[in-house]
Amino acid sequence: MKLIFVSSLEVHCRNVAVQRLLNAYPEALVISHDLLEGNRVLRRVEGNSNASERAESVLEHGCVGCAVRFEILPTLLRLLPQNEDAVIIQSLPATWHSDQVLDIVRSELQERGVAIDHAVLALDPAAMEDQFWDRRTLWESGFNAMPNDERTAGEFLIREIALADSLLLVEGLSVELLGKSAEHLMSCGDQFRHGVKLTRELAPHATLTSVHDKVALGTYDHDEALRRSRPGHFQQGSDAPEAGDTKILIKVERPLDADRFREVLPDIVATCMCVRGTLWIANCPGVRVALTGTGPRIWMESTGAWEGDIACTHLELTGSEHCEAEVKALLESCELSDGQVLALNGASGGFGPEQQQQKIWERGENE
Repeated sequence: MKLIFVSSLEVHCRNVAVQRLLNAYPEALVISHDLLEGNRVLRRVEGNSNASERAESVLEHGCVGCAVRFEILPTLLRLLPQNEDAVIIQSLPATWHSDQVLDIVRSELQERGVAIDHAVLALDPAAMEDQFWDRRTLWESGFNAMPNDERTAGEFLIREIALADSLLLVEGLSVELLGKSAEHLMSCGDQFRHGVKLTRELAPHATLTSVHDKVALGTYDHDEALRRSRPGHFQQGSDAPEAGDTKILIKVERPLDADRFREVLPDIVATCMCVRGTLWIANCPGVRVALTGTGPRIWMESTGAWEGDIACTHLELTGSEHCEAEVKALLESCELSDGQVLALNGASGGFGPEQQQQKIWERGENE
């Protein structure tokens, strides 16, 4: 049996991706859920070999956990087929992170001998850069019906891109509504092709299927998905792709002065669509600080001791208009001098993991 989970920022992109999967797997059963206002969950079940089903339930709490435990998981378990050749496509509500669902359903499925085969993200490359730069919350942008959801579209996308093993690239709703006047947004347009390039830079691990390609899916690996979604993570080492036209890789090997770094950070990320990486901050040398940024929103968080990692500042900037030399010069201006490094090493007794963990700054916006 093949089990495919589909996530997306937008309902339109998700539905187009599900239809493409149905074209590849005509006998598949499709289970779709949408979370509506008033804590309502809309369920639709469709499939060539199964009776159609449409129902709505009201939850006491309109959170992801309640919706999964009381609606999505029971529906999925009820409709699990006995046929080994069967295919189920589980379409998740827009803006839901796949790991929030998979972490709950995975153990129940494993008890029944069912594995999760694919985690697919549907997205429109032509709209992606604008979505990363959008300051509005998901609710303010109309992507979901949760007023308390403070995430931006960029925050959703950067995490979900890391979690997904497969990306289905689709043309957005604007193409359907505007027709020929939206030619630049079509798969043959410049904006779409630029978005594809950015997507490949952000997701070197994923299997990409463009609009007119035959559907190809990667393989879901729970541990790898967790590793990729760790704050500040980006692909490094021998398997990492080389920096391209839209990506800059910077590494500096001395601790950074926190005050000086705070001053230059707005200049570093001013034109950067996405930044990911780790910081070695002088006032907490034993702590690995993760830096993540999507458009105007930048945040840092402690991720614990360096453990087996070599302490350094290592950043990946995607979509930046800076050149590598400019970014490196800004970072090097924050490095401690020889005397400061020696003084810090003597005062702290080294840069070991015994240093107290602490958060540096809370998430904020780059004005």
